Amino acid sequence: MATRTSRARASALRPAVDLPDEIGRARIVLPEKIARDSIVYVRTLVSHPMHTGLFNTPEGAPIAAHWIEDVVVTYGDEEVARFAWTSGISRDPFVTFPLKATREAPLRITWKDNLGATYRQTANLRFS
Repeated sequence: MATRTSRARASALRPAVDLPDEIGRARIVLPEKIARDSIVYVRTLVSHPMHTGLFNTPEGAPIAAHWIEDVVVTYGDEEVARFAWTSGISRDPFVTFPLKATREAPLRITWKDNLGATYRQTANLRFS
């Protein structure tokens, strides 16, 4: 199945901590063919360490807790989904969810982590 992929770097409002550059890189993948009123499966991936705060480095220093705790999906101007995550979500979380394609509009996903950083990605949902 062919897909349209939005690979642009997610914009981020980052906290004043030393974070690797790849944190917040996000993708939204939509089906290549979308018909009005069809159910499409949106696939998303965001680069994030999702540290629980329960582990140490090889040198024994604690690794601070750092995970995504809130995900908001907006279709056009309407919030269509919200996910509340905990530290138990795996590194680089991948999510798939169904969406009824009722109109051509931007699909925006916003991820917020426990350190205050916000990551955003947008894909344009168009009928074909």
